[in-house]
Amino acid sequence: MGRRIITAVALVCAIVIAVAWPASAQDGEGPVGTYFQLESLNTGLENRPDYLDLSTPQGAIETFLDLIDVGDPAVAHVLNMNGLDEVNQPVLGPRLARQLAFVLDRQALISWRLLLERPDALNAQQANSATMSGEPRRSILLGVLDDGPREAAVRLSRVRVGDAEPIWIFSRRTVDQIPDLYAQYGPSWLENVLPDVLKRETFLGPERWELIGIPVIVAITLVSGLLAYRGFHELDRFANSYWSRITLRALRWPLIIFVVTTVLLIAAMRVFTVSGMAGAILTPLTVIGYTTAVLLFALEVIDTVLDRIVTFDSEKLADPDNSTIRNLATVMTAGRRALIVIGLMIAAGVVMSSANLFRSLGFSLLASAGALTLILGFAARTVLGNILASLQIALNRSARIGDQLIFDGTFCNVERIHFTFVQLKTWNGQRKVVPVSYFVSKEFENLSMEDGASIRFSVLTFAQEADVDALRDEFIALCEEDDRVEPKDRVKVIVLGQDAFGQQVRFEAPIPEQDKAWATECDLREAMLKAARRLEDETGKPVLPRVGMDDAAA
Repeated sequence: MGRRIITAVALVCAIVIAVAWPASAQDGEGPVGTYFQLESLNTGLENRPDYLDLSTPQGAIETFLDLIDVGDPAVAHVLNMNGLDEVNQPVLGPRLARQLAFVLDRQALISWRLLLERPDALNAQQANSATMSGEPRRSILLGVLDDGPREAAVRLSRVRVGDAEPIWIFSRRTVDQIPDLYAQYGPSWLENVLPDVLKRETFLGPERWELIGIPVIVAITLVSGLLAYRGFHELDRFANSYWSRITLRALRWPLIIFVVTTVLLIAAMRVFTVSGMAGAILTPLTVIGYTTAVLLFALEVIDTVLDRIVTFDSEKLADPDNSTIRNLATVMTAGRRALIVIGLMIAAGVVMSSANLFRSLGFSLLASAGALTLILGFAARTVLGNILASLQIALNRSARIGDQLIFDGTFCNVERIHFTFVQLKTWNGQRKVVPVSYFVSKEFENLSMEDGASIRFSVLTFAQEADVDALRDEFIALCEEDDRVEPKDRVKVIVLGQDAFGQQVRFEAPIPEQDKAWATECDLREAMLKAARRLEDETGKPVLPRVGMDDAAA
């Protein structure tokens, strides 16, 4: 019984404490947990002036930048310097504030959309599962910078000292990292030796030396690219073996892009150290340059391997005995296209993750996956449709590289199946480029599927008295002598009909190689006309129609 009474009393006390604790603790701005409670703050500094507005995140940043512009030492109050010695705080505070301001300006970290004009930094538009009206915050992440092998987060924190009103200042961790960040992102040795007249800001925003340095960076980059190109041109003169030529071809453009990107990175980020918007643009450009170099090198390696595995010569692939090679060539090119698409997706992810491009340039709306997908899908719907259609051709093998087709009434060979178009070689040696979506939507005759042989025929008109048996013997003899006609036992000569002009005789010959079929048909037709005239001269009987000749004689 006594144990039950003690348990009940403990439970009642726990309930009372749970109900009373929030009420007693809720004596600051916002609910419990919306600030960090401190016993003291910057005890080495004088009392904080009243003109400092640190009640909101936006007010704290605006106050910080205004004090930096006028050189007011009170800017040290915007930093949490509890990790520094009290004696050094009055001297180190303004210096650390200037260094932090330089890093913020150089890396363009401040996004005013994150800095709300509310003491609790509550964003009613960013609802979560906990509440439909948003959630109060006690810390705001302005950005993340590389700090050697680690990453440094620049944060604003809401703190409360004793019973005073909570204020927003840079967090203690951020202040501790300022010297390292300034050493990495601060002014270069060239900027330190420049005269003050070149460090003055222009009406455009950047300093004078930056306006001079940007054209110099562009010139240095172009010269480095030209020198790299000339270097490979000279190496080509000494490349005599197959593997040396292949190696130079695989490394040429990737290394040129790599050299140009490296020179741009060193010149813009280490020597001249451009800042603000220029740095926000150059950073993703260098990442794009390196990823492009890697992709080009990978693509060259893939092409070299494919060339060693399978041939892509349309003349060789057109051979009826090379059906397996045509399948392999088509599958290989489809795999190549799939690897390119995957590589581009990975490269895009690397670029966007390593450089916060959208926020830096103010396109935060485009950063959302839905909006970006919608815009890209609408703009590139035709291209994406062609890419999917090319993969469809590779999967169903309706047309393979080397196949012989009758497309739009024209005999042609499939030379290439690209992302967006199919390259066809017509019978007269010309190239026809057809969009993939149009190609798959049109009906065509594939002469290379299964058995590529076909029956070619000519219908000729002869006189009523013509000896068809003699003509049949002549045609069979011609086909026996022609190696392009196979098999010989399928050669036929039949009479289709008769009218006032004479007899219509059809001459049929099987042609296994479609690239020779049309020429063989024309040769046999010409040979039969010559044979008909010869028979007419030898027998004295009419073989060819006489209607036209009788009219001319009359």
